[in-house]
Amino acid sequence: MLTFELDEMPDEVLSAILSRADVDLSEAAEIARDIISEVRSRGDDALLEFAERFDGLTRRSPIVTAEEIRTAYGRAPKSLVRALTASKVRIERYHSRQRLPAFEYRDSCGLFGQKVVPLERVGVYIPGGTASYASSVLMTCVPARIAGVGQIALCTPGKGGLVDDNILAAAFICGIEEVYLVGGAQAIAAMAYGTETIRRVQKIVGPGGAVVSAAKLLVRNDCDIDMMAGPSEVLIVADAGASPYLTALEMLAQLEHDRFARALLVTPSRRLIERTKEALGDLLKEADRSDIASVAAKEGAIFLRSKSIEAALVFSNEYAPEHLLIDVKEPDRMLGKVENAGSVFLGRSSSVAFGDYCSGTNHVLPTKGYASMRSTLSTYDFTKIIPYQCISESGARKLAPIVFEVAMSEGLPAHAKSATSRAGRVTR
Repeated sequence: MLTFELDEMPDEVLSAILSRADVDLSEAAEIARDIISEVRSRGDDALLEFAERFDGLTRRSPIVTAEEIRTAYGRAPKSLVRALTASKVRIERYHSRQRLPAFEYRDSCGLFGQKVVPLERVGVYIPGGTASYASSVLMTCVPARIAGVGQIALCTPGKGGLVDDNILAAAFICGIEEVYLVGGAQAIAAMAYGTETIRRVQKIVGPGGAVVSAAKLLVRNDCDIDMMAGPSEVLIVADAGASPYLTALEMLAQLEHDRFARALLVTPSRRLIERTKEALGDLLKEADRSDIASVAAKEGAIFLRSKSIEAALVFSNEYAPEHLLIDVKEPDRMLGKVENAGSVFLGRSSSVAFGDYCSGTNHVLPTKGYASMRSTLSTYDFTKIIPYQCISESGARKLAPIVFEVAMSEGLPAHAKSATSRAGRVTR
């Protein structure tokens, strides 16, 4: 655990915190690059070799059949199925409001508008490492369905050649019939470029570890991706009235993800910092995933004392956290000051865990500061905007002189002639 006075922090320390200096994808990128090259050149043969090596796949096909999906749904605990179904309803309720409007208008030059068209085929990656993320199936597939995506291919690494029942149950709830038992960079390569079994997709979404993130970055020129999905992080801005125990729990919930996770508390209250550190230390001793969380806490649990709540929010905007929890007396007043954050949680009762599972907002969020330039996953990620225009004859005559002047200034005379010829209706 690290503690600093925000106003007295050395520049190099501040820079390291803001840049998440210990999260380096260069080694992961080398691993991913070799795997991608093999899958591109050898298709299913390479795909199955890597699945066997990394995930223990022993079957001859990576396809998870409809019967296997249906059977897994039947095996899943009924209480979990009810919870996943309730979460899906809330996620649908929220994301169904995320609709880009088509529009059309006329002016003196003609007709103008835009179409909003869903992607035809999307790939979803669901991690299967140290935890089973059935919730990520909902968070990726529900917005895609609402946007109108017709085909969704889901890839997830099996453990010993088997997919967790909970993941398949979530896929069944979402109506996903195309599931493949492959993970890692090999799954990203298969979705991006296609193999004999897995047809290529237009876009890949979903979280993953370092190698998966590196693979997504490597294929992004050939297949669209959602965003950088790095280690999980939370930044808590809290006043003296915040509960040290609940604050420590909130930090632990992020630190248990993986050893690179980060949990920051920024507050003017020295007492809150000290008591939260004590509470977190106690929680780490008894945590179910203490081996992971304790390693993450050494460098990733960071306590910063600020002069004021406003100063804490200034730092938060610079940090651009994946999750921002504002645990203050009047949180609504602070929302207007938030400029950079993946998802915001306001008030004493708004645990980040609600957003992770069932409040309705999405949990696929930008990390590592990308929230300063990138939004959370949404229905907008699964659509294309196609502008259109129908220029009238009088409009062509009116617009041609403008085109002529600008095109000639740019040294593109054919552009100028194309427009002026239309205006004069020159034909041959």
